[in-house]
Amino acid sequence: MNNDKKRPSVRYSGDTPPATLRAWCDAHADRVFELHAGGGYCTERPDGFAYDVLLRPGWCMSDDCCHTLIEPTVADMLRQLRAIVPCDCEDCMTALAKGGGSW
Repeated sequence: MNNDKKRPSVRYSGDTPPATLRAWCDAHADRVFELHAGGGYCTERPDGFAYDVLLRPGWCMSDDCCHTLIEPTVADMLRQLRAIVPCDCEDCMTALAKGGGSW
């Protein structure tokens, strides 16, 4: 009998993300639920392109408890991803209680 839990995987949408960003997300699939590369929200780029990351329940930004990260560059997104911390907000606790590791 195999007792190994299925390792979570990251959901990707939009444009193909650069290898460095994809590698970080894949290595931390327990923290990253989804990465969308494409039209983002209110970025400083004239074309509106951004990397949008939805974190898994139980993780957030350390400075504002945000569960969605939106950055215009790979370097900015990696900087944000490296700063995430465990989260025990009510939304996270509710999602984790449902199981499955997603919202």
